[in-house]
Parts: sequence; C-alpha cells; structure tokens
Amino acid sequence: MLLEIIRFELKYRLKRPATYLYFGILFLLTLVAMTSDFVQIGGAAGQVKINAPVTLANTILIITAFFSMIVSAIMGVGVLRDFEHKTHSMLFTTPITKRDYLFGRFIGSFIILIFVFSGAFFGMTLGYLKSFSEPDRFLAFNLWHYLQPFLLFGVTNLFISGTIMFAGGALSRKMLVVYTQGILLLVLYIVALQLSSSLEYKDIVAWLDPFGISAFRRQTEYWSIAEQNSQTAQLTGFVLYNRLLWLGIAIVSLFVLYKGFAFRVVRQSLFKPKAEIKTVATPIAITNLPKVKLNFGFGATIQHLFKLTTFYFKNLFKEVPFLAIVIAGMLMTFSASLEMNRLYGAYSFPTTYSVIELIQDNFTLFFLIIAVFYTGELVWKEREAKMDLIIDALPTQTWIGIISKFFALILSYSVLIVMLIFTGVLIQTFKGYYNYELGLYFKTMFSDTLSMLVIYTLLGLFIQVMVNNKFIGFATMIIIFIVDGLLQYMDVEHPLFHFGSGMNLGTYSDMNSFGHFVTPFSWMSAYWIMFSVALLFMAVYFSVRGTETNLKTRFTIGKYRINKTWIAGFMVSLVAVVFLGSFAFYNTNLLNEYKNSKQQEEVSVNYEKELKKYKDVELPKITAANLKVDIYPEDRDVTVEGYFTLKNKTNKPISDIHIQKGDRGNIKTEYLKFSKEVGLKENFKEFDYEIYTLAKPLQPNETVNLNFKMVLETEGFVTRGSNTNVVQNGTFFNNGFFPSLGYNESYEMGNEDKRKEYDLPEKERMPAREEEKFHSHNLFGNDADMIDFEIILSTSPDQIAISPGYLQKEWIENDRRYFHYKMDAPMANFYAMQSGIYEVMRDKWISKADTSGNKKEVALEIYYHEKHTANLDRMMNGMKDALGYFSENFGDYQHRQLRIIEFPRYNSFAQSFANTIPYSEEIGFMLDMESDDIDMNYYVTAHETAHQWWGHQVTEAPVQGSTMLSETLSQYSALMVMKHKYPKEMVQKFLIYELNSYLRGRNREKRKELPLDLVEGQQYIHYRKGSLVMYALQDYIGEEKINLALKNYLNKWKFSEGNYPTTTDLTNEIKAVTPDSLQYLITDLVESITFYENKTEKATYKDLGNDMYEVTLEFSSEKTKADSLGIETKMPLTEWIDIGVYGEEPTEKNAEGYKFAPLLYLEKHQITKENSTIKVKVKGKPVKAGIDPLNKLIDKHPDDNVQNVEKE
Repeated sequence: MLLEIIRFELKYRLKRPATYLYFGILFLLTLVAMTSDFVQIGGAAGQVKINAPVTLANTILIITAFFSMIVSAIMGVGVLRDFEHKTHSMLFTTPITKRDYLFGRFIGSFIILIFVFSGAFFGMTLGYLKSFSEPDRFLAFNLWHYLQPFLLFGVTNLFISGTIMFAGGALSRKMLVVYTQGILLLVLYIVALQLSSSLEYKDIVAWLDPFGISAFRRQTEYWSIAEQNSQTAQLTGFVLYNRLLWLGIAIVSLFVLYKGFAFRVVRQSLFKPKAEIKTVATPIAITNLPKVKLNFGFGATIQHLFKLTTFYFKNLFKEVPFLAIVIAGMLMTFSASLEMNRLYGAYSFPTTYSVIELIQDNFTLFFLIIAVFYTGELVWKEREAKMDLIIDALPTQTWIGIISKFFALILSYSVLIVMLIFTGVLIQTFKGYYNYELGLYFKTMFSDTLSMLVIYTLLGLFIQVMVNNKFIGFATMIIIFIVDGLLQYMDVEHPLFHFGSGMNLGTYSDMNSFGHFVTPFSWMSAYWIMFSVALLFMAVYFSVRGTETNLKTRFTIGKYRINKTWIAGFMVSLVAVVFLGSFAFYNTNLLNEYKNSKQQEEVSVNYEKELKKYKDVELPKITAANLKVDIYPEDRDVTVEGYFTLKNKTNKPISDIHIQKGDRGNIKTEYLKFSKEVGLKENFKEFDYEIYTLAKPLQPNETVNLNFKMVLETEGFVTRGSNTNVVQNGTFFNNGFFPSLGYNESYEMGNEDKRKEYDLPEKERMPAREEEKFHSHNLFGNDADMIDFEIILSTSPDQIAISPGYLQKEWIENDRRYFHYKMDAPMANFYAMQSGIYEVMRDKWISKADTSGNKKEVALEIYYHEKHTANLDRMMNGMKDALGYFSENFGDYQHRQLRIIEFPRYNSFAQSFANTIPYSEEIGFMLDMESDDIDMNYYVTAHETAHQWWGHQVTEAPVQGSTMLSETLSQYSALMVMKHKYPKEMVQKFLIYELNSYLRGRNREKRKELPLDLVEGQQYIHYRKGSLVMYALQDYIGEEKINLALKNYLNKWKFSEGNYPTTTDLTNEIKAVTPDSLQYLITDLVESITFYENKTEKATYKDLGNDMYEVTLEFSSEKTKADSLGIETKMPLTEWIDIGVYGEEPTEKNAEGYKFAPLLYLEKHQITKENSTIKVKVKGKPVKAGIDPLNKLIDKHPDDNVQNVEKE
C-alpha cells in the first residue's frame, strides 16, 4: 500500500494548479535574480560573479528559508487535508497501516516539494543565458556549481522544514499551527543572523540556524573574491555540524509523529488520555418565559459592536499560534538586545529610543504577519465554523461585523504594544539602565507603529472581502508588497503611490527629539489612514452576508446598504484623501524639488558627459575665506554672505574662472560678484556650473575676490532625504555647502554597473600614485591649499555657535547671539559650522617644558547635551593623553585650543576640523563603559585628535594610498596612546576586532583589494588592516623608530602647499629606520597582501620543580601572498614570530579593574619551516601556549594560535 499511497499523492499534487504556480514563482524569481538588478538574492557584487558558487549557494539557502510558506502549503496538509475534507473516517477503516499512510503521504509530498523547488534550480541555470550579453558578470558554466548547493542545502533544508511541518500538521490537525512552525523556523534564522556578527556568538548561531545560512556564512566569511568564485561549500566544520543537528531534529520529528499520531477517528491527547465526561439527565423545569423587548437603537448597536469586539479580541488571545508568534517576536527582540548598539565589544546605554528602534526593527515583521493572517482568519472565522448563515440572519447591521473585527485587531495590537513596552523596560532593567521614558515609549509606539498597523489591517480586510478567498487574499497581500517593490524598480518612487510610504516618525535624538520629522509623518499618516478608511467603506459595501458570494451580486446587494451615514463617511474619506494628497504633493514637488532615482542618475551622468572636459583646466586657488553665517534653528534656515580670495598660483595668466555653485534642494545662490570685471561665458543651469571670463586675465600671484550670498530656506516638508544638517538643536554643516572652483569629480556616477548602462567609461576609484599632476592637489580638493579663515556666526540667543578659529568677540543683538572666530594661521580649506543648546566642560593641557623651559597650554572644551555626561572625563583624558603623546613623538600641536562638539545622531561619526572635532551623540557620548571594555570613547577621541597632525599638519595628495597617510597614521597614533594607557591584552582585544573587520571587508570587496600603500579609500584596508600593520611594525621595528620615521616625514611635509606627499614618501622614511633583517616586513605588510596561517598543534609541559616548567610547543606556520582577487601563492618562511605562554587567570580583578592571564613568556623566534617544535622554560604553571598569541600577524584563523597546555 505504501507505493499506492505515494502514487496517489503524486497524482493528486500534479493535478493541482498550485503545484505549477509555486514552481513558476520560484523559477521566475531566480531567473529574474540572475538576469536583472530588480531582484537581488545571492549577493553577487563587483568581482563576485552572478553564478559564483557562493552566490548560487546563498540563493538556494535564502529561497528555502523565505519560502517556507510553500513548504507548509505542501507538507503541512499531507495528512491535514483528510481531516479538513472529512475523509479520514473512511480512510482509517480501510486496511491501510499507520506506517504506509504516514510515510506514503510524506514521501509523495516530499517528492512534489523537491519538484517545486527545482524551479529555483532551473531558474538559476537558465539565467546563465544572460552571460551572452554580459559575459564579464558571469563565470564559465559549471553544472556542479548549480547542483551541489541544491543537493547540500536545498534538499536538506526542504527535508528539515518539511518534516517538522508535516509532523505539526498531522498531530495538530490545524493549518495555522503549520504556518506558525514556518514562522518560528524563520525566527530562529533571524536570531542567528542578528548574532552572527558577534565574535562571541557567531559559533553558537552557526549551530542554531535551522536553514544552515549562518553556518555557511561562518565557513565563507573570510573567503577572498577568488575563493568565492571557485570554491563550493564544504561539508566540514560548522556546515557539517549544522546539517547533522537539524537532520537529527527532523528525524526525531518523524519518530514523534509516528508514535503520537492517533490512527483513529477520535483523537486522544499525545501525552495523557482525555478525561471521560459523565453526564447526568436533568428534568426540564416548566417556567414562565419573560417577554422579549426588541431594541434596535443606537445603544443596542454600540453594545453589539462592543460585545463582538470583545469576543474576537478574546478569541485571538486564546489562539496558540497567535501567542506563539507573539512570544517568538519577543524572544527575537530579547536576542537582538544582546548585540544592541555594540561597538568593539562595548555597549551603548540602552536608551529608550534605541530600545524602541530595536523593537520596531525586530517586531514589525510579526505585526505584519498578524495583520495579514489574522485579518483573513477573522473574516473567515464564522464561515469556517459553519456559523455564518446563523450569524448573518441575526438582526445586526452589516458594518458591525467588519468594524468589530478591525477594532479587535487594533485592541490586540495595543495590548501587544504595551507588552513590547514592558519588554523594552525589562531589557533596560537587565542592562542596568533605569531612565525608562515611558512617555516616549507610548508616544512613538502608539503613533509610528500603530498607524502602520491600522492601514495594513484595513487593507487586509478590504482584500479579504473583495477576493472572497482566504488564501488568495493572503497571496494578494504578498503580491501587493511585490508590486510595491516593482514600482520602485520602474522609477515610480513618489510616496503618494507607495502604500504606507512616509509614515515614519524618523530618527529620534536626545538633542533634537523628533525634530522636523513630525510634520511629514503627520500629513502622510493622515493621507494613508483616510485612504484605508475609504477601503473600509468599500469593504462594508461588498461584504458577504448570506449565500451570495458572487462579486456582481454583492455589488447589487451593496446598493441597499448605502445610507446617509455611509455616503457621508465615504465622501469625507475621499475628499480627505484628495486634499491630503494634494497638500503632500504641493510640499514635496512644488515647495521642494522632487527627483526620482532615475532623474538623479541622469543629472549625474549628464554632468560628467558635459563638464568632464573642464576637469584639468587651470584655475586660481582659494587663499582666504571671510564669512558671515546666520543660522535660524527654529526655521531651519541659513543665510551665508562673504567672500573668497582667489589667487593665481600658476606661472601663466588665467582668463576663465569656473564656479560650481553649492545649490541643491532649497540651497540657492542669490549672487556671485567678482572684485574685477567679468562676463558670464557659459551657464550650465542644470548643474549650477558657471564659467566667467575676466576682462583682464589674472596674472601669476594676482588675486581677485569672489563675493557671494547663499540662502537655505526650508519650506514645507519632504518625505525622504530631508536636511538633517540644519535642525532645531544640533546644526552641523561644512563648507561643502558653499561654492567651489572647477569640476567636481564626486558628482560623477560611481556605480560601475550603472556606468556601463549609461555608456560611461570605466572609472578608477583614485588616480595612480605615480601620476604627478595630482601631487599638486590635496585631500580637501583642488581649489585651495591653505587658507586664511575668519567667520561671524549668529544663532538663536539660547544656542552656542562654533566654528574653527579663536573667539574674538561674543555679543547679542536684535535677539540674536553672535560669535566672531578668526584663525591665527593658515589652515586647510575644510571647516564646519555648528549650533546647539550646549553645556560646556572646560579643562586645559600643559605640555612638558621644552629646552628653554617653556610650556605650551592648550584650552580644552567639550560642548555637550545636558544629559550626556557619562563619558566626558574619558573624552577629556583622551584629548590630554593624545596631545601629550603626539607632541612628544611627532611635533608640536599647532593650535591653542581643541574642542569637541556634540551633534545629533543622524550620522554616526566624529570628524576633525582645525582645532574642532564634531562628535556624534551616537558613537561616544552614549557608550556604557565597563572596566574590561575597549575604551572606544578614549580611542576615537585620540584618533580624531591625531588628524590634527595627519590631515591638517600634513595633507596628502589624493592618489592611491592617500588614506593610509591620514587614516592609518591616525589609527596607529591612537593605538599607541591606548597602548600606554591600558594593558596589552586590551590592545589585543581591539586588534582581534580589527582583524575580523578586515577579513570580512575583503570578502565583500566589489572591485579589487590593493596593498595598504595603494589603498583606494577602502575602509577595511586603511582603518582595519592599517591598525594591524602599523602595530606589527612598531612591535618588530620598535615604537621609537617608527615614531622617528613619522616625525621625519611630518617635518619634511608640514604645511606643504602646491606639492603633497604620497605613501612612497612615508614608506621611504620607515625603511630608513628599519634594519636590513626586517626590511621584508615593509614589503610583506605594507606593499603586499600577505597572510599567515599559524596553528598550535600540541602544547605540553613538564614540572621541573621550584615553580619552573618546561613547555613543549608543536606548531605549524605558513605564509602566502595574494593578488587583488585573493589568489594566494605560498611563500618561503624566514619569519620572526612570537611564541607565548600564559599562566593562570587571577580569580579577582586588579585595582584597575582587569583580569587577564599573565604572559609568562613572550619572545620572537625565527621560523623557517612549516612544522616546528620549540621548548621554553617558564616560571609559574603554564595554562595556555601558542604561536603569535597576541595576533600581531594577519591570520585568517587566529583562534587556533593558542591551545591549552597539557601535562606530559
């Protein structure tokens, strides 16, 4: 009978259109993903090809995870449909065994499931045809690359999820339980994804993820471009363990099913028999019945509505699947809080706004699931219970049924929101944070979150009523989400055409609250709510009551439901939609300039095509800026007046001056005036680019003033890309708003695929280091070298305005507060203007006495929001220690003051201007530092202070390697400050994070990896690898020698103008202080891409007595060099590498709050062969030992460098 049941299941499934629909969906989805940019699944980008093994494996993994609904629709109903169709009683009386019945249904369903998901395999395979038109984006066809991930991940994932859902459907006999299982499996994956970036949890989540995505990514996280394009997933390590674990769980599910399934009509409990209910006959008492008084008035209507709302609400919270979804979402929120706002292992304070964002990020999916599925469940509740005809015959108004279901769902959401607020408070409490801000919780969750749920619930009710089929209604909602994305792809991006668009309350900041985001949120929420209310009226009109379900018939019946109330309500909602939509359009398109992505791309493309010819034209340079800037925080307006002094620094006359105005959005240039007679030669209005011709050419060393006035007037509102630079509290903008000279390459299209689409030539990220014509340019642009700077800033009377320079005067005039700043020496043409309501912390740093006994005093200030006091001392100490170390080792600090100024969390960075460091509230002010955390406040402050030397005293040429000279040297400088402040184990902890970030970064490289000295602005190289390399160099060559090299480099190029250094100049200085025996380090670490594979194979010890021990260490070592795509070549070993032995970790923290195992031995040994054995003697019992224990070298597997030491 087993084969007969399998055959029957196959025939049944192959006759159903849904089988081919599912196949077609997966086929088309993967085909589109392989052949267009509209759908991106596998993560192909840059040099990682579309049909790379990693891309294909990711595609299969994601398809099997996110289309678990298809798995539930096929596997979950294998047994369940017999109960739904009431055929089980007949089947269970035939001579079919339980084994044949269950496994026949299972095997037949599973074969169909594999057929359906083979649509993804065939879609990917057929997608290769795209390679004939875009051969550079594909690899040569290799069938195994397609087949292997389908077998390894696709089939196993289908077996795992299919088995669990099959068992759940058979045992529960409820389809909703099957759907809930799919959701819970997806939740496990999302939890794993949330924790996978954590160094502490990534091994655990590789086991936890039921779909194996985290295990696969753990295996491939450090793969180079070449490895991603050539290697398939290996059934080893975490991938093997993950597959074995979840296949085991699936097999256990089958066993539980077989044992627990009741092969009978009357089902017994799986765990205990149902108690027998005894009934006792009771005689009917004859009594007088009361007279019934019918009441159809308003009060009765409200009572009906209240009773039905209460009934549906209570029913929802009795549903086990509903509660399972809620609990799963809450658990996911808790798990996400483990890594919430974490920076290099240090947590930020769990502020209320950050917890709200956490809840919204993690629970929105579950809210949408509830909104989509439970609208369907409630609409169909009576019909599925066969109670609809009885309910429909009751004397209640039609609208009460729909409205009560809507109110029940809104009430459910409200209870859930309160539960989530409670969850948020628990998270804060567990993390030791007690400033709960309940008002912010309720204000945000009951506006931003609830309004979104209202419109999706109303949309769901409307769809369910109109299509009159629960599952088609679910599918229609999903199609609406897909069509919404498709409209974006078709450049239909206006928020008025995307359901729910613009209903985002925006980023909350302690400094600026919700600021200007409230206005667009309020108007767009009102628009979409009224639109949804109109849908609700239509749902009432077309609602099914009785046996007539045909749409045409319902349209006729609906006419009789129209009354004055319905007409008035419907017309009010329509008029409101028109009015609100028109007002939104007026604000976004008339008061403000609106351009979709395509239009913005075209401007960028046309800019390059029309103006690139002016790229190398010789122009004067800005030598002075004298400005008056009026900031109006309440209105978010700015007025700028002033002049730039332009000087001809060439050796020949200049006739034309090219001006790139700073106009964009609401920034307008009111005038440009020259101090000499000029004529407008050309005006490219589309690009705000103007060319002026001087009546008399500007002679060498001659100057001309460019006077200008610019105005930023904020009018109305926009729903995306709003100006977060000028805000009510915390304004921060720089001179990028102002006019500049000449062609601006940053306006060009950067995306390589888009460049091909528009027939633009290939664009290099940076000019080659050897191109000398760029050596006269600098980091901050080609229109200036150093400038004289003076500015008068005005703002509201309760705010402080800050800019680089020294305060000359402060005064109040006409209810405006003025600040006059002037720099006492030339500075870089890079400056910012800030304004906010600040408290100020003041201190000073005094240098060591020089040879004449003189000491330099530097005024230190931190401008901060009144509540953000937790880390001020760390920042102040960071400035002091950095100034001390840098002044002593590199040269004098050039200014008499240094200021940190907080700005809102719309951006998460700190940035160094002349004697001024704007610093986001997000990355430093809110860190919750523990004693054993990496002190990122201290480190970031030191890094930004270092830019006063590397970037401001020495400014580099904008060629390959340039960011090594500013960012890498700042990383090194901050590391040295941290090294002298904290234990070396703290520095090692920091370097582990840097190593992980570097290796992950090269895994995501879109074009090519380059050596450090040729870096092209890639952060994973100049920040992450830069830290590792420079720390290793100072460790091998010596800190004093490296600092001497940097000091010599700085002295040669300090405040240089017209000729700027490259990395060749720096590496020459480092080579000059490096002994011949270590010159290879510069070649390997700076000028090449070099990796080490150090591994401790065995570590043992022998007790020599008198607390002395001999440690024997067996280890392997390998050195490779990689090309730009990651193809590695093994190199001979002649390396000096640390050998280390650790003692026992102390039981208590020391006075500084640290608890690190002491290093009993740390010495460098020359390693010349792959496998070595070394014996060392140590005082104190050894616990761990290994090669390169502090991870100074770049090793892809640093975890195996050290092992526990065993007794011989």
